[in-house]
Amino acid sequence: MFPIDNKQVINQRQLSWLASSIVTSGGILTLQNELIRINQMDAWFSYLISILYVFLIAGFFGYMVKLYPDKNIFEMSKEILGPWVGTIINLLILFHFWQIVVRDISSVSRFSSTLLLHTTPLEILILLTCVLLIYFGKTSVEVIARVNDLFYPLFVVTMMIMPLLLSNEFYLRLTTPLLTMPLQNWTASSILTLGSAGDIFILGAFLHMLSNANHVRSAIRHGSLLGFFLLTLILFVIIAVLGPKMPASFSYPTYNLVQTIHVTDFLDRLDLVMLMIWYPTVTCKIITIYLALLLGISSLFNERNYPMINKPIALLLALSTCLSFKSTTELLSFSNFSSPVIVLAYQPFIMVLLVVFGYRKKQKYTNNFPNSDGGTHVKKDPKQNSGKLSQRMTYTQWLWGGNLILVICVAFVLIGLMLGEKSAMIGTICAVGFGSCLLLANLTTYMELTKLKQAENSN
Repeated sequence: MFPIDNKQVINQRQLSWLASSIVTSGGILTLQNELIRINQMDAWFSYLISILYVFLIAGFFGYMVKLYPDKNIFEMSKEILGPWVGTIINLLILFHFWQIVVRDISSVSRFSSTLLLHTTPLEILILLTCVLLIYFGKTSVEVIARVNDLFYPLFVVTMMIMPLLLSNEFYLRLTTPLLTMPLQNWTASSILTLGSAGDIFILGAFLHMLSNANHVRSAIRHGSLLGFFLLTLILFVIIAVLGPKMPASFSYPTYNLVQTIHVTDFLDRLDLVMLMIWYPTVTCKIITIYLALLLGISSLFNERNYPMINKPIALLLALSTCLSFKSTTELLSFSNFSSPVIVLAYQPFIMVLLVVFGYRKKQKYTNNFPNSDGGTHVKKDPKQNSGKLSQRMTYTQWLWGGNLILVICVAFVLIGLMLGEKSAMIGTICAVGFGSCLLLANLTTYMELTKLKQAENSN
């Protein structure tokens, strides 16, 4: 065993890729069939509320890093709420992290058992994943962030070229009429997506690796928005190729979509190539959550040196996964319907609690020590470094510009839901506006990171 370096560092690009990987990895294996069953041809609008929720989490993390730099969410809760209440809050967070790891290990294992390795015992597949967790559990999140840097761009490329590969299978009439489903259907499907959006909370375990609040906020905003954009794109392609009815009866609509790709007579099994890229991406998410779980458990003992508990926790996860779900149907029901309830039951409460008590405690400290530099750890706003013709907009302008575009996205969807049934043209215009704004929002969050990187290089 070796001690983990307390000075672990990841940059904002790596955090952004991790956030995007966390969002998309779960979305391609679960939930899509339920979204289509509930909202049919309008299912691809379902991720909008999740985007807003993740932006709220990003703002929360950025604010907490500003108040308590060089600390993760577990250390912050104990410092703000005291050792006893803070430990109770941490145990609540850890219970959710444990559920996410068990759920994702079971999802990957059952996906492999159902579609690829039919004769391999499920317990062996689970154990192999846990052996991989033990291997990476001896390292830090820096290692898995670099591995994710290698595979996730390939994952993004495969998702982006799907419309091109399936262009000969497109039948856009299957996606119409747009925005004609009842508002309650859209609301129900949007609430279901909050389960995967809540997974982004695991990044709170790594807040001590970035000391700049702007970096944390913008990296999570950009990464999660990119992930939801890819999920929205894939859901639209599924509906345009397979229709709004048939995918609802599939367990894995994305995999069925890939099976329909036929570029030539010789390239009709691209699903195997896709899986070679998908598996490392999903595994990176599982390992990241596992490392967050180890960090949280070690924080109960005021330590960050978690390799000593690596093997016991991994074996406990293997046992928990084997005993948790009796069938794939039970697993999908838990992933699709229980995860949103769990997320909404505790995450908003914890965010409000930490923000209120953290602000009050910091204000009290500042009043007692007016000459202290408690809030000076955050670097200057990058807007002071602008001036070139191609960079006239400041970091703050890009930030609020992205927020404004998301508000316009919400307006397009609501207007379409109210008027789309009366006029097909209005529904189509609002749908095109929604897609365009989602693409522009990705651009604004990318420019946030670019401005921060330019400011960092100039200092």
